[in-house]
Amino acid sequence: MFKIYGHKNILALFNKIVSSQKIANAYLFIGESGFGKEFMAKYFAMMINCKNGSKPCLSCPSCIQMISGNHPDIFFIEPDGISIKVETLRNVVINNAYVKPYNSYKKIFIIKEAEKMTEQAQNSILKTLEEPPEYGLFILTSSKMEGLLPTIVSRCEIIRFTRESDEVIEDYLINEKKIDRSKAKKIASIANGNYGKANLLIDEGYSRIRSELGDILYNVINQDKALRLESFKFFDENREMIDDIIDIMFSYLRDLMILKLLGSEEYIINKDMVDKLKDFSDNLTGFKLNNIINEIGELAFNLKSNVNYQLAIEKFLLNI
Repeated sequence: MFKIYGHKNILALFNKIVSSQKIANAYLFIGESGFGKEFMAKYFAMMINCKNGSKPCLSCPSCIQMISGNHPDIFFIEPDGISIKVETLRNVVINNAYVKPYNSYKKIFIIKEAEKMTEQAQNSILKTLEEPPEYGLFILTSSKMEGLLPTIVSRCEIIRFTRESDEVIEDYLINEKKIDRSKAKKIASIANGNYGKANLLIDEGYSRIRSELGDILYNVINQDKALRLESFKFFDENREMIDDIIDIMFSYLRDLMILKLLGSEEYIINKDMVDKLKDFSDNLTGFKLNNIINEIGELAFNLKSNVNYQLAIEKFLLNI
């Protein structure tokens, strides 16, 4: 359940921190979504509170409580909708931070997607981060620094997460997801070192959308404006996956730009669609590709800004 794939440098750092007992009051795990930050935050917490010499032992009371999700001294905070609100921080963190651990070395608060804390929420825990109890530990995970107050970042030791090799992702898929080797190798190549992306690629619904989206983009870009709005139906039927759809479009456009500028397949992510991408690339200039990338970025911004969904999608379809 807690086998680690990759993360060699981070594991070495964890072991050094735990063995030396030089544990900071707060850590910020920073890296792209899907890099395993939340999993490693739980693993680090389990190491710190493990009762035995080999950390984590996976068999002491603390490790068992952590595995079962019922550890009395480890708290998890995550977004409620699009944000982490001040009330959540007050109820979970501030009301518990200065109460001594029940039966642990550290009382640990893991804040997932910390960049989604509202400014008021971040300010509410600043004093706790500035004057933490000796037994308190905060682990924040985030895909980006933007959105976090500089005063929050300055109170944390930063641990950066990066892409893994294709071999690590392949091994993960074979052993954890029971994917046969040939399929795992193909998925690992497309996942580009990202565990979360690999998990998505084995989902049939995601794979279907990924395939359909390539055809839709090609058709929309080459259609008369009068026909482009017909593609709204796809975006409407899959609106719950719009974040994934935007990521897929960015991925396709990145590959198209590489094909256009470098004329090489070596750095292509979507290797299983290279023939379709080549056909696509032949009809696009670098200037046009750049404009489409800007339109995707504007679509993402508009949707996050709560612009009417249909209006945002229709504007995107007309402009690309």
